Amino acid sequence: MTDFSTIKELFHITESNGFGFDEIETIQNIFGTLPKVFSDYYTEFGKIQRLNQAQDSLIVPERFQHYNHDTYLIFYTENQDACVWGIHKDDLALYNPPVYMSYDQKEWNLETETLKDFFTAMAFLQAGFALDFPCNTFYELDEQEVNFITKNFYNKNVSFARWLEGVQFYGNNPDDVIIIASGNQLSYASNTKELFIQLDNVLSKLGTEF
Repeated sequence: MTDFSTIKELFHITESNGFGFDEIETIQNIFGTLPKVFSDYYTEFGKIQRLNQAQDSLIVPERFQHYNHDTYLIFYTENQDACVWGIHKDDLALYNPPVYMSYDQKEWNLETETLKDFFTAMAFLQAGFALDFPCNTFYELDEQEVNFITKNFYNKNVSFARWLEGVQFYGNNPDDVIIIASGNQLSYASNTKELFIQLDNVLSKLGTEF
């Protein structure tokens, strides 16, 4: 089983809530073999709404028929279908393949080097909306303020290369996240009230709210 401990700690997940073998098989019947990381994620987390549908959406088994593509297995979509994420069909036999993003389902660009990195990065992005204590706003930072965050908070070591012109994730605790999108747009959240207050006392003083 793939190690998704980072996601579990972020969302305080203690029990699996995913799709069964028959439901995974419906996807496999369409695409043939599936990456192990893909099957493990759907089996362990696929039905957790706040992880998978808080903002953008994991495509559930019965909806794969609506995302047919000749070259990619599309498995995640932006909340207004502005873009989709997929795995190249030549990579479906890989244990942990790369993930590509497309705005028009014609041109595709590398988003993350691995599928596990994608699921982890998306968990951090969803966390900005779904954790118990979100900031519920966005701040525009200047270069000095961005540097303050990068120097004072640990990089979560996953990111998006393409979506929102690149998204980075920071935080000093396993159940909080600081999101820097488009180079200078800040939001943050925590699953613990005390940690959120600590974050808010520092970060709400940065930037301009928008």
